[in-house]
Amino acid sequence: MKKTLLTISMLFALTTLSAQYISSSNLPIVIINTDNGATIPDEPKIGATMKILYINDTTTNYLSNQNDSAYLNYIGRIGIECRGSTSQGHNKKPYGFETRMADDVTNNNVSLLGLPAENDWVLNPMNDEPSYIRDNLSYILAAQLGDYAPRPKYCEVIVNGDYRGLYFLTEKIKIDAHRVDILEMDSADNAAPNVTGGYIIKADKLTGGDVPAWSTTAYDYWQDVDYIYHAPKPEEITLDQGDYIRSYFETVEAVVAAHNQDVSNGFPAYIDIPSFIDYIIMGEFSSNCDIYQKSTFFHKDRNGKLRAGPVWDFNLAYGYDFGSVGRSGFDVLQFANGDNTGSDFWHQLYEDNMFSCHLFHRWADVTDEGAPLHYSNVSHLMDSLIAVTATARVRDRVRWWKTYDYDGHINTMRQWLQNRYAWLNHEWDLYRVYPQPQRRHGGCLRGLFPRARSHVHIPGRFAHSAARGGLLSLQRAGLTTVL
Repeated sequence: MKKTLLTISMLFALTTLSAQYISSSNLPIVIINTDNGATIPDEPKIGATMKILYINDTTTNYLSNQNDSAYLNYIGRIGIECRGSTSQGHNKKPYGFETRMADDVTNNNVSLLGLPAENDWVLNPMNDEPSYIRDNLSYILAAQLGDYAPRPKYCEVIVNGDYRGLYFLTEKIKIDAHRVDILEMDSADNAAPNVTGGYIIKADKLTGGDVPAWSTTAYDYWQDVDYIYHAPKPEEITLDQGDYIRSYFETVEAVVAAHNQDVSNGFPAYIDIPSFIDYIIMGEFSSNCDIYQKSTFFHKDRNGKLRAGPVWDFNLAYGYDFGSVGRSGFDVLQFANGDNTGSDFWHQLYEDNMFSCHLFHRWADVTDEGAPLHYSNVSHLMDSLIAVTATARVRDRVRWWKTYDYDGHINTMRQWLQNRYAWLNHEWDLYRVYPQPQRRHGGCLRGLFPRARSHVHIPGRFAHSAARGGLLSLQRAGLTTVL
């Protein structure tokens, strides 16, 4: 009763500010005004002007300074549309936008909020995500593992004078030297070696006019997995390019199903094993309900192997699934839980003794003391994200009438994490699953991914001496081409 009265009192006190909601913020303030006040559609993009109030992470941003360029990180033209599928059903819309030159046509590569210069961006409203931290936490942790992940920046958004609440601005997944760093193809790249890359392919839910490039059966799940061309775009990819990448996936499926471990013609010759291992670790660590069937990206460079990632979309994870634990239990594996299990090769890789042996080694290393996924690092990162969003989070909850117990939700999330560690540490205990003779079978030796004992920090990522040694061993064995 006391908690209910407190929530009602908070809402009553803050609702008096409903006409304005915000005058200043410790976060960047993104102000978007569409041409003639037009409603932002699903597509196509419409013209708008955008201002971003931001100097640095320690400066308070005041709405009253929006007409003073000294306080603006960006002022200029954009093309903007609503994006996403399920999230578009909410009143708080997700947006995709491109920064444009004054001619309203030419792309304008700019740095927003300190991120590498580009022109394609996403504003994520964190719908169906009561903690406000799941995506940010996951992207930062994936980057700390050494993989590219979209860089998130919290902000507050105003559209046509209407306060829309707390968002995070991030990078759209695309080919770029600072994003997915692979060669970009054009319509003339139809013969080897040019036809071999680069590609970005995703398994995802079909929305709007999406047509799958191909579909496969899912493991122990009724719904097929739909694969979609991401780069080149569906309307740009040539017949030869489409045939090549689909055939490549079919070869991967065949050699994985056969548990062919040969480095010259088995699955180690076709997939980058470390990227698949890290992708599984991030998906299973968080128990992400969508990780293998939806928002699941792959990329392949010219003459390179197929790599898993980048990671994307973690709103249904860490013990939360549309209002309950649901499919995001602490005691399940997402590729074998009967829902959104993804293509067969995920489960088959896990069943392969060589692959799982490397997976368990890597898990031991990245959860060791001082490593990215050790509980103390994850908990500290959670604390920092919770703190930086504290004031904006209150405004957002008032704006969208969110009355749940936030602190209680975070405490539940922390307890879920501890249960998840305990369960995975048992399931992925190399020395329990693989006795000494079996660890040698398939070439999975103790020294390949040893348990880390000393750690060397590289700015922007974690790099442990043992992990680096393991990756070097994989490279020498022909299992990866990229460190």
